[in-house]
Amino acid sequence: MSREQETLLIVGIGNELLGDEGLGVHVARSLLAARDSLPARVEVLEAGTALLDFVAEMSRYSHVIIVDAVRAGQEAGTVYRVGSVAEFASQFEDNPPISLHEWNLIETLQVAEKLGLMPRQLTLIGAEPESLDPSTELSPKLAQAAEKIISILLAEESSIRADGEFLRKG
Repeated sequence: MSREQETLLIVGIGNELLGDEGLGVHVARSLLAARDSLPARVEVLEAGTALLDFVAEMSRYSHVIIVDAVRAGQEAGTVYRVGSVAEFASQFEDNPPISLHEWNLIETLQVAEKLGLMPRQLTLIGAEPESLDPSTELSPKLAQAAEKIISILLAEESSIRADGEFLRKG
């Protein structure tokens, strides 16, 4: 098994110019700034809005965690955690998430599945945005959600398990 296959990849996506839509980018940058605090088997990628560009990269890892803002009609700051594309799509059937990316996350992951480029395990973690107004800052509620996500991801190495169960909806 190669190093990439044994490594957990955390991918932050989003548009950093639209306030809370930049959640994943903010989380990725914080994690990259704290690189020395991460276990050796954790890598971080800031993908921005280029979702299709990271599909081939993500296929090289056994476990990928994607962090993004998800508008699904809940209270701002609500954190979502799902473990598969089907679960993500079904969780939002009645209220599909809105994406401001070139392709939305579900479409991108469905393409990856069809091309056989999915990692063995995928975890999606997102938070309900409060504001999508032009800004490079997160709203207070999303800043709190980002801190929660970051603190989970910076937990001790024993907490970063291959099954992703350390991330819970809450």
